[in-house]
Amino acid sequence: MKYIVIGLGYFGTSLATKLTSLGHEVIGVDNNRERADELKDRITKVMIMDSSRPAAMESLPLSDVDAVLVTIGEDIGSSILTLSILKKLNVKRLIGRAINPVHHNILKEIGIDEIVHPEEDTADIVTSLLMIKDAFNILLVNDNIIIAEISVPKSYTEHSLDAMNLEMRFDIKCIAVKISPKEKGFGKLLNRDFQVDMSCDRLRPLRENDRLLLIGKIDDIKRFLEK
Repeated sequence: MKYIVIGLGYFGTSLATKLTSLGHEVIGVDNNRERADELKDRITKVMIMDSSRPAAMESLPLSDVDAVLVTIGEDIGSSILTLSILKKLNVKRLIGRAINPVHHNILKEIGIDEIVHPEEDTADIVTSLLMIKDAFNILLVNDNIIIAEISVPKSYTEHSLDAMNLEMRFDIKCIAVKISPKEKGFGKLLNRDFQVDMSCDRLRPLRENDRLLLIGKIDDIKRFLEK
């Protein structure tokens, strides 16, 4: 897969080098020449540019990458401006970094739906989230095995775990089912209102808003979600 990481501070560097080490093609972008020179042998490609300039962003191969991550931290103004430019350029998948609640709220206001918080989300977790899109939570077991909380894919609603046969078909295991509340409204969105079925009733039909806690290799869980 191909990614662009804009902002090569500590978090951005950790993320870009981790993705590169996993075999992905990564373009790292920063306006600090010295920093870029330090990383040229650790990231697939490093470019020096001012990301707050629209012309600079338009020069990137935005349509050829799977996601663009703006990991600029200290300069909140530059972060917001960069994400605004990229939002207008209709990037396929755009992920922003927020360093405090105010920053987070501003990114939400400009339409950034995926936001990470370095104080909570390590580079390893963000790497997994990139590969398991729309996961609610990710827990790393090791470099290959994760526990992922996902919504039941639409094609599997009203199917039972027994019919899905995840173990045989995808080599992944369901360790719990979070059963969504039947009532509508805010309660439906709150994590605490889900009932957790640790026994994983294999005959119960799964509803649209139920969630599965799956354990397995990243590629196998991704294969299940893309099936």
